[in-house]
Amino acid sequence: MTLSSIPHWKSAVQQKRTAQLNAIPPSWRLPSTILTFPLPNTLETIRTCGLLSAEELEWTETNDATNLLALLASREVSSVQLTTAFCKRAAIAQQMTKCLTEIFFDRALARAKELDDQYEKTGILTGPLHGLPVSIKDRFDVEGMDTTIGWVGLIGKPAQRSSSIARLLESMGAVLYVKTNIPQSLMMSDSYNHIFGQSINAFNHKLISGGSSGGEGALIGARGSILGIGTDIGGSIRIPAALQGLYSICPTTGRVPWDCSFMHQHYLVPPVAGPMARNIATIEYFMQSLLDSNPWDVDPGCIPIPWRKELAALPDRKLKLGVVFDDGVVKPQPPITRALREVTTKLAAAGHEVIEWNTSLHITGTNLWKKAILADGGSHCKQLCDIVDEPLIEGMLVGTPADELSILEREKLEEEKWLFQERYLKQWKDSGIDALLMPVTPWVGYRPKTWVTSYQWLGYTALLNLLNYAAVTVPVTYADPALDQPDQEWLAHTPRNQSDEFSHGQYDIDLVKNMPICIQIVGGRFGEEKAVAVAKVVDELIHS
Repeated sequence: MTLSSIPHWKSAVQQKRTAQLNAIPPSWRLPSTILTFPLPNTLETIRTCGLLSAEELEWTETNDATNLLALLASREVSSVQLTTAFCKRAAIAQQMTKCLTEIFFDRALARAKELDDQYEKTGILTGPLHGLPVSIKDRFDVEGMDTTIGWVGLIGKPAQRSSSIARLLESMGAVLYVKTNIPQSLMMSDSYNHIFGQSINAFNHKLISGGSSGGEGALIGARGSILGIGTDIGGSIRIPAALQGLYSICPTTGRVPWDCSFMHQHYLVPPVAGPMARNIATIEYFMQSLLDSNPWDVDPGCIPIPWRKELAALPDRKLKLGVVFDDGVVKPQPPITRALREVTTKLAAAGHEVIEWNTSLHITGTNLWKKAILADGGSHCKQLCDIVDEPLIEGMLVGTPADELSILEREKLEEEKWLFQERYLKQWKDSGIDALLMPVTPWVGYRPKTWVTSYQWLGYTALLNLLNYAAVTVPVTYADPALDQPDQEWLAHTPRNQSDEFSHGQYDIDLVKNMPICIQIVGGRFGEEKAVAVAKVVDELIHS
């Protein structure tokens, strides 16, 4: 290829990647010998590379953010010290997994010093997240930083103001230090774009980190962040959380601020923002702290419902829970089926009632979701591609002109969605369940670029976005070669469709061994607290 034949947008990519690398101090860079393929284990590399002190390793290995906040409040650690530790770890995680987009360590350390000085002077904590480093997906604006969303045409267009969630985090005392990787357009359960490349799994370099909050998942999985904010319109928080064994909340619209200024488009299924972390206590602490800060006074899209702590407490009664082992479209792979059976067996043994859920509405709901997602006919993505003649990456869930809906067709779809939500709500209420247990995905892991040809089925997650139901992910086990070899039922399974055939043929226990397995707990509309309460029950049973 001659120099003149190289697409001109690639020079912008190279400049952006160079600036990103330069944002990592030379003393925090790994030797090139480590960064040659096949890459070594990310966590092992972080723990043994010698770039973090023993104290920095101890702080970043902590799972519960409230423990770090206690250290900050007692002055046993300063925000500068803690922020430095997480910046270092994030820098190493980036070199191993390509989990980051914007890196602003100097700005973060200056903010941390301000918080330390203010605390020293006044003795007053800035807020419930005082001094805590928090990461945020590159779907949100941070003033002065690019929000490219993986689009080359948006390089060099820094945000003029921060999104409401970023402003609220800083008002609560958080230290923002990085933004995390995503797929071009956000509409893929992988995180790959032309600017920042392929984000890979924190635990296995042969596997993806998921999407579209895949960089966030990889960063938290590598313990380069203790708390991060992702977004979800069809599984984009829950899928990366599942692939890295994280806790997360996909909330009902209006619970968490959402005012992203990124070229607004009308969504027939509204996206939501939510937290990702390594334990349920961190998730709950964030939600309560955020809602205690009255975000509805900042973001007019927020609904003034405080965190209902009593609903999120461990229940003092036995629960009635629905469970979906198989939605009838794509059969979950053996580790996922085993995980659900182990959890439901323990729940039943503890006296909780578990019933199999009727999934007859699920195909209809997921098809409505897909129709809504494609309704703009791909025009939004085309506009972004056209800025610099950037090609659209194959495999994303983006509409074509044939999918575009007129105003009347959109109104009809809104009516269909409403009637479907009514039918599902009736099924939920008639059943009397407290929550619903489901797989997050029917698959355990994919190799990079597999998504392009995967015939993927998003019914286990996207349905809940259409319903606007809150869901929490909970890690419950790991893929185990001794327990998850294909059994006779799996081998005899006759695929029902292309998606089922692909998922069935793609399963390889040797590829995904030791990978975390999560389930999702669905609390219903505005059921964040209820889902957290059930997650606590599951957590207690799994770890007892």
